[in-house]
Amino acid sequence: MEFLRYQKSVWGEKLLIGVSWDFLWVPFAAAACVIAVHLMLRTRQRRVRRINH
Repeated sequence: MEFLRYQKSVWGEKLLIGVSWDFLWVPFAAAACVIAVHLMLRTRQRRVRRINH
């Protein structure tokens, strides 16, 4: 499985022509993790504020 796809140009240079779609889940999973951690920290912060006031 290729992560990056290359092709040779007319002059023999190596050109990047695309990225594999097989790894598209990685940025979505990372974004979901960041959102989940952010919501957990925000909820914890609100609970601490309620207890202290």
